[in-house]
Amino acid sequence: MTLQADQFVEELRGYMREQEKAPLYGKSFFAGVMAGTMGRDALKKWAIQHHYRTGQHIRAFGGIFLNTGLSPLDQRIRRHIVENLIDEETVMGRGDDAHWVLSRRLAEAFGATTAELTQPRVAKAALDYVNWVIELGRREYGLVTLAAMSIGGETRREDSIERLVKALAEKYGLSREQLEFFYAHMGEAEAHGDPVYNFVHDYATTPERQEKIRIALKGWCEKFRAAQEGIFRVAMGAEEGVEAAL
Repeated sequence: MTLQADQFVEELRGYMREQEKAPLYGKSFFAGVMAGTMGRDALKKWAIQHHYRTGQHIRAFGGIFLNTGLSPLDQRIRRHIVENLIDEETVMGRGDDAHWVLSRRLAEAFGATTAELTQPRVAKAALDYVNWVIELGRREYGLVTLAAMSIGGETRREDSIERLVKALAEKYGLSREQLEFFYAHMGEAEAHGDPVYNFVHDYATTPERQEKIRIALKGWCEKFRAAQEGIFRVAMGAEEGVEAAL
């Protein structure tokens, strides 16, 4: 049976409300930062991996852009991706620099060197996540990947990022400039997340389309959560990590 579009979108919103019960950046990492017990070297290793993953998202956006047509909905999707890429790649978006540059700034605040950033050691689970999301973008209609990434990562309204930023400033002495990556992503739901629900509402009108969106969103959340915990384990020295190519 096909759910009505409104019902299907509400199902996705309900799924995300469940996801919001855990912090976006992972329970273990979040707890360590909030308590101020995580060492700066561990935070450096976390931030290096975060920088790597942030850059790889840009490649996934390319697959979304490629796998659209010329319909009115596709035009809306591509404009949305262009707006995302303005933030990710330029100084004209939200934040005072490209988001990948801001993530590098965060890593450098914890002492990351140029060599460590250009030859990062990354959790295997983070590489699995990157490969999965890029492959999804290559083989699926653009909105399927966009729904997974944007609903999964950009529609959340829980306040863990604000609390994380406060802890990093108060317990680790980071400045507003060093934390700009997080400030640039506050309000992400309104800017990049909510519009995708509207795209899904217009597209997911058959059981097959709804199931594709459902599976992709669940897969993204599971892979991203595993990546976060893997990144934490490498940061804490519980895993070795592997060298990743930029």
